[in-house]
Amino acid sequence: MNKRWVLNLGLLILIITLGLFAWFKPGIKPSPVEPALTTLKAADIHDIEIVRPDAPHIKLQRQNNRWRMLAPRDVAADGYLVKAFLDSLAAPTLRHFKVETAELDKFGLAKPQLQLRLNDSEIDFGTTEPLGGNRYVKVGDTLYLTTGELFYRLSHDALWWVDKQLLPADAHITALQLPNATLTLQNGKWQLTPANPAISADAIQKLVDAWHDARALSVLTPEAGRSSGEAAIQLAGKAQPLRFEILDNPDFLILVRPDLKLEYRFEQDQRRALLELQPTRAGKTATGHNGAKESPDARTAGSRNHPPGH
Repeated sequence: MNKRWVLNLGLLILIITLGLFAWFKPGIKPSPVEPALTTLKAADIHDIEIVRPDAPHIKLQRQNNRWRMLAPRDVAADGYLVKAFLDSLAAPTLRHFKVETAELDKFGLAKPQLQLRLNDSEIDFGTTEPLGGNRYVKVGDTLYLTTGELFYRLSHDALWWVDKQLLPADAHITALQLPNATLTLQNGKWQLTPANPAISADAIQKLVDAWHDARALSVLTPEAGRSSGEAAIQLAGKAQPLRFEILDNPDFLILVRPDLKLEYRFEQDQRRALLELQPTRAGKTATGHNGAKESPDARTAGSRNHPPGH
């Protein structure tokens, strides 16, 4: 082996040694992971209360594995948002230390900007640090420094937490009245009034499913607007139908629940999916889920509302 090979081999060994040293950092202890704001597991949290100055308290409660808002409205809560919020509680904080009562005012905690109650525990939110913009949060006698994400979630208007789903998840539609048509489920088949041979059973089922799955972009307090019609939905087991006022709006499809005083706002293209039955194209025969031909006013029994055997 000549000197050049020996030199190259020595350099290779040196590079590998330096790489391993940089990777494993012998003698350097890794920084400890900072604790989360709470030791409560998401699955163990059943009551959430958000207290903000000069704003209504928000109360959310888990009921039968679903979240419901109890205040300031009694309405279903958005389970996706609540889950995302609860999951974020497990994130490590940035720093923590003990705080004396006399120091609370310095961190904006003598009068917290927001309070979060999880079951029986309380979390107080103070001001932000001047340099990094991170927020001071107190739990018991411990002060934590956190990012602003959690405070931002909790600062939303109460209606932000309302369920965006138009109908309950377990809803079974038995009748649907639109401005220009009425659908009624009879003996497992949909009847269309006024009858229209150009409307297939598939088109009817597609519209019914669209109502069942409809999820709004946002839920707001209704604003004054010119009505362009009404939709009414009868659900199985309910004495009265759900009524929605359709507001005339060039940018969005807006459905208002007068009984809840809530406005559901959708993309404009949802107007066609929810309010218009689409005729079958010429030369196309409507088929059911099993491929058999169907009459225009029929709907197969093996559907969302009437599964096979029911």
